[in-house]
Amino acid sequence: MGKLKTGGLMLTGILMLAACGDNTSAEKEGEKLDSAIEEATGGEIDRDDGALENAGEVIDDITGQENDDPVDAIHDAAEEATDPS
Repeated sequence: MGKLKTGGLMLTGILMLAACGDNTSAEKEGEKLDSAIEEATGGEIDRDDGALENAGEVIDDITGQENDDPVDAIHDAAEEATDPS
């Protein structure tokens, strides 16, 4: 039952990310949703990129949305540079 709820929350989050306005980064919204889910289900926030943040990053790349958070942009660049695939 817990996995079903989490899956439903993630699906809802992905749909919300896709519907983000032009002035909001889907990646940033995904990070907020990931943190809220983690806090609600585990009590702690994991600072690594979550599934919704990664989905938001893809949405931003497809739509040409700029990431306006310099710290997060640096983290993304470092992540891409060290990605073995």
